[in-house]
Amino acid sequence: MPGFLTLPHARLQRRALFASLAALSAPGSIASCKPIRIPLVPGGLLVREVQGKAQGVLADLVAAIQQRLSCKVQSELLPQGRLIRSFYETYDADVLLPGSPVSFDGHTPHFVPMFKVTAHFVGRSASAFDAAKVATLLAQDWHCVLPRSVSYGSDFDTLVAQLDTQGRVTWVRDVGTALRMVAAGRVDFTLLSPTVTYAYGGESFYRTFQFLALPALRPMETGAAVSRRSLPESAQARVVAALHSVVRDGEVVQAFKRHFPAEVLALESPALLKA
Repeated sequence: MPGFLTLPHARLQRRALFASLAALSAPGSIASCKPIRIPLVPGGLLVREVQGKAQGVLADLVAAIQQRLSCKVQSELLPQGRLIRSFYETYDADVLLPGSPVSFDGHTPHFVPMFKVTAHFVGRSASAFDAAKVATLLAQDWHCVLPRSVSYGSDFDTLVAQLDTQGRVTWVRDVGTALRMVAAGRVDFTLLSPTVTYAYGGESFYRTFQFLALPALRPMETGAAVSRRSLPESAQARVVAALHSVVRDGEVVQAFKRHFPAEVLALESPALLKA
């Protein structure tokens, strides 16, 4: 299965369609086309359920997509593995958000770039890691913990493979477990983006950590992948056009600004502070 930037797992059961998104359906024309299915993985400030409604950056983006389509958008919370299977294997999902242009089994989706994220060295603030030593990470003997479901592109995968070959990686199921292990001092560091770290635990937990950029890791462009197999070509074109409109109108930047403090966005990607 291809690698993706994924979101932290929350202990939530599968939910019914978000009423908050269905309510945004454009009147009069909804019945004329098939609903667009955009399931999401629960991930704190990125997307969560509050009193039966979806909230967070990704929920805001789904709502913005809905406003630009003449079809209803259906969205539900799914576990990460099921969501990926739904998009690449069973074709029960039309849009993967966040997604990438990765091909799988001959299926290369449309890809609309939306924002850039960068994995950082994340260690305990109390440890005060030296930036020069972090830059030569492979020469150190520090031990890393990583969620199995997380990738930030080819640079990230290469570095992780080298660390794993050295026997310096403990693999865990989710982001929350990885961060708790670092906070407790059971391992030295993890590799995650600032927004994912903040999304998981909020400001107080975020302050537990020290973030340092790694020269070897370039920002990874992520966005939305639109299936070429679950939708007819005309519907694909409408969804892709809606996504480009969401980006062009600054909806992505505004969604991040609503849910994350400026200092986290500046560390993640200065572009998220523009517009």
